Amino acid sequence: EQQRQPHYYSTLESLMLLGNLHTMSGRVSDAVTEYKFALLKNPYALEAVERLAKLGCDESTILALVDVGLKRMVKEQLAQRKKESTEDKNAVCDSKDEGTTPVLPIGGTIREYALAHSTLHRNQITSSLQHFTELSSQFPHHPYLLLQKAHIQQELGHILASEQNYQRVRALDSHWMEGMDKYAHLLFQLRMSRKNAFMLQQGGFIHYQFSGHGGRDKMENDSVTCGVEDELGQLSADLLDIDDKKPEPWVCLSLYHLARDDHDKSIAFVDKAISINQQHSYAHYLRGSILLASQRPDHAVVSFFRANDLQRDIPSYEGLVESYLAADKFKEAICTAKEAISSAPRDARAITLVGLALSQAPASQQNGEGKERAKRALKRALALDPGAPRPLFALVDLHASEGNFENCIKLLRDAMEGGKNDMSDSASPGSSSHTVTWNKEHGDVIQAKLAEIHTLSENYTDALECYHVAISMNPQNGLAIQGLERLEKIMRGVDPDEEMDEDGEIEDEDGGQEYY
Repeated sequence: EQQRQPHYYSTLESLMLLGNLHTMSGRVSDAVTEYKFALLKNPYALEAVERLAKLGCDESTILALVDVGLKRMVKEQLAQRKKESTEDKNAVCDSKDEGTTPVLPIGGTIREYALAHSTLHRNQITSSLQHFTELSSQFPHHPYLLLQKAHIQQELGHILASEQNYQRVRALDSHWMEGMDKYAHLLFQLRMSRKNAFMLQQGGFIHYQFSGHGGRDKMENDSVTCGVEDELGQLSADLLDIDDKKPEPWVCLSLYHLARDDHDKSIAFVDKAISINQQHSYAHYLRGSILLASQRPDHAVVSFFRANDLQRDIPSYEGLVESYLAADKFKEAICTAKEAISSAPRDARAITLVGLALSQAPASQQNGEGKERAKRALKRALALDPGAPRPLFALVDLHASEGNFENCIKLLRDAMEGGKNDMSDSASPGSSSHTVTWNKEHGDVIQAKLAEIHTLSENYTDALECYHVAISMNPQNGLAIQGLERLEKIMRGVDPDEEMDEDGEIEDEDGGQEYY
């Protein structure tokens, strides 16, 4: 295969077409070869750079191909100029240029682009954001670069910054279609952000996705909910007017109906998106999320697996692990979580998945060491991202199950103080974490969790204070409201568990299904 050469009459278009066909048929090595030929033929073929990065080609190989292609292009241009000027007396200038122009000036930008995509597809999203930010500073009005920044910021939890970049893309090109389904997902996250406590209590992947992000500041609760829902509906209508033969408008419609608690229409529209383009990974991901929220984890596994097959990112791994855990397939959950770590060894989200899988697996499958291994994994995740909510609450629940309430209180207070310190230190965008973006927005959830721990440790005075603080921060915090009602019954000498057995559990289950 190393001796193979492209056909003499092959063009860039034919090479890219062959690469795309090989990719769709699962022949990855052949696709990589064709994309390499395309990049050697024209180092400005940015789509080839992106496809090679997506197929797992390391950045050094891509950069070497870019350099070889640039040098070859320069030599061809100089040879052509020299040939054209053989009859010209000024040909001496061209011969001087030949030794002083090894690469074209734009080569550095192409290498930056290659680094941005190679780090992105290796799940090094913070580094990728830095590269795309550098490119965006050189080309501030390029919608594609702004879109990539918005996607990464959304995945990092920088929801408001991501929203601004999506709006800039639409302002630059009102007919832009690519990636607008993820903008719809962001609007959906904003729509659901004030319901975070209910979602946190219910658990599950899609609930966590909504509870793990902040909402808009300085807006009344109802205006946030209704206003964002209107924006989501308007975005769906705009995209349908632009082109209803693409999957993005139907994904937007699916999210719009999901926001209105209509699961049947939501799943129908996402199926429509998949029928239009079966290679659209986000549509499969969304379908898995809806099925998991509908208590159908076995069906959700199929959709998440397809999404992961098309794009091996951490969200699809999260969906797979959550689905396996919901289906009581603990061995598969642990194996998938370990695969996520091999894909992104320095990503706190991947390490958290291992901790979650180990903490929920039966002790018989872990030789009695599952809990300790889970704690080590969750602590490592918190060390990488000190304010990440998911490992924080999972670790708190582990300590609480063992009656170690002092550690629970310390973890939650450190999380609150960490958010304040990071805000006062004005952390740079490249190094900021959930500590800034999540704890700042959802301190009420941490306060409610702290009150729950105080209640379990029978420190009712502090629990009462924390519940009131949480409700004052967010009057819609259902976790705090329900916890406060339970605490008041305990303080009156009434056993709340008996009522929960008779009525509360049934109401909780109905509430969770009503919610979606």
